[in-house]
Amino acid sequence: MKVLVYCYGNRGDVQPYLALAYALRRAGHEPVLAAPRLFAPLADQYGVPFAPLDDAAVTVRSRADIRRLQAHSDRPTARIEEQRREVRRQMVPHYAAVLRDLWEAADCGPDVIVHSHAFREVIPQIAERLKVPHVLGSLYPNFVVSRDYPAFGMLSDVFSGKEDTSRTDVRTYLPPAVIEVVDQWRRDTLGLPPREGYLDFRFAADGAPAPVLHSFSPHVLAPGSDWPDSVHTDGFWHLPPPPGWQPPDRLLRFLEEGEKPVLIGFGSALGTDPERTTALVLDAVRESGRRAVIVAGWGGLDVAGAPGGVLALDEVPYGWLLPRVCVAVNSGSLGAHNAALSAGVPQVVCPFEVNQLMWGEHLHRLGVAPAPLKQRELTSSALAQAIGTAATDPAIAAAAAGLGERLRAEDGAASAVRFLERIQR
Repeated sequence: MKVLVYCYGNRGDVQPYLALAYALRRAGHEPVLAAPRLFAPLADQYGVPFAPLDDAAVTVRSRADIRRLQAHSDRPTARIEEQRREVRRQMVPHYAAVLRDLWEAADCGPDVIVHSHAFREVIPQIAERLKVPHVLGSLYPNFVVSRDYPAFGMLSDVFSGKEDTSRTDVRTYLPPAVIEVVDQWRRDTLGLPPREGYLDFRFAADGAPAPVLHSFSPHVLAPGSDWPDSVHTDGFWHLPPPPGWQPPDRLLRFLEEGEKPVLIGFGSALGTDPERTTALVLDAVRESGRRAVIVAGWGGLDVAGAPGGVLALDEVPYGWLLPRVCVAVNSGSLGAHNAALSAGVPQVVCPFEVNQLMWGEHLHRLGVAPAPLKQRELTSSALAQAIGTAATDPAIAAAAAGLGERLRAEDGAASAVRFLERIQR
C-alpha cells in the first residue's frame, strides 16, 4: 500500500506524521512523507522517503515580529490582530509555492492520502483528482463537529468541554486572497471543475464522510460523545529513537553520577529574548538545587559553558531520556508533553503561545503538572518553585505515573496503520 502523508509546521507538527510513516514502513508498506524541506534530514534518519514542501512559512517564525505576536496570542489586541492580518497577506505568495509542492508530492502515486490539519482545504482536492481516499490525521479534537469541543481557532475553550453546538464550526477560514489562489490551482493545475463544498475537508468528493484518525489518547482527551463511527482515537503516534541511535557517553555518565535530573527543553518554540530565557533557566536550576539536562533544540537556548550539575545537549530522543528524569520542563508543545505523559513524568509547562497555554492548563487539570507559567511572565524563582512542586508532590507523581501506564499500553501508530489497511481492502 502506497500512503502519502502530508503535514506542515514545526518539529512538533511534523514528528507525529513521521512516526506514522515510519510505522507504515515497518509494516511493509510504501509511505512518502511530504513536509517542509528542512525536515528532510530527519526523515532520512528513519529511511522514510521524503517529498519536500516550500518551508518559508515555517522559517518565518524565527522573525522577531512573529515571535512577539505569538507571545501575546492569548490576549490579542486590535493592533496585534492587524499585525496578524498583515503577516497572512505576506504569506499568500508562499501559499502558491506550497500548493505546487503538494501536487508534485503526489507523483508517488498513492493509494491513500493522510493529511494534517494544515492545508486541509486543498489536500482533499488532490485525492479527488487522483480518485483515492483521504484521511484527516489530526493532533487536535477540534476538526470534528461536536457539542463537546469548539472549532479549532477558539482556543480559549479547546479543552473546556463547553456544550454549545452553535460554536462548533469546522468550515474553512481561508482569506479571500488565498481562496483565489486555490481556485486557480484547482482549475489550472488539477484540472478539476468547480463544485459545491470543494473546500470542505470533512467529505470526499462523492459526499461520503472522510475518515479521521486522531493522534492522541482517549485517556488524555475524551472522544466526543457525538462523534461518528468514522472518527478513530487510539493513542499517540510516538517516534522511537532513530535506528542505531546510541546515547552519547557524556549523557550516560551524567545520568549515572547523581539523582535523576530535570529535563528542560522548549523544542522549536522561539521566545522574544532567548538570552534572557537561557539565563532564567540556569538561575532556576541553581535555585531548585537540582541537576538538569537542557536540550537546546531550535528554541535559541544557548547553554554553552553551562555550570556544574547541568548538561547541555543539542538534541536527544525524548522517548529514551524521559524515563530517566524526575521532571520535564517544556513549552507545552505536542511532541514534548505527549512524550512526558507516556513516560509518566511530572511536567512544568512554560508556554510561549496560546495553544501551548491551553495544553498546560489541561495537563494541570489532569493532575500531572502544576499550573502553567507563561513565558512572558516567567521568573527564575517561579520556575524553581514549580520544579520543586512537580518533583515532590505525591499527588502529581501518582497522577503522572498512572496516566503513563495507561498510555504505554496503547500503540496509536500501529492502530492507525491497521485502520489504513482496512480502508484499502
